[in-house]
Amino acid sequence: MPTKTQLREVIIECIDCGSKYTLKGRIELGQEVVCPECETWMEVVSLDPIEVDWIYEEPDYDQEE
Repeated sequence: MPTKTQLREVIIECIDCGSKYTLKGRIELGQEVVCPECETWMEVVSLDPIEVDWIYEEPDYDQEE
């Protein structure tokens, strides 16, 4: 079973442009990563296997407009 953080070197594929790049070092669940080609922000959603997805931010309904 994977721990919350792991030291790794993995190839990530951008979910927007499809470019591949290497993610090195301590990879954490919930870590934000940025594609160097198209600058899309993604989030690590799984450690085994390493998977990224769009960053989901819940709307803040407490803010007044």
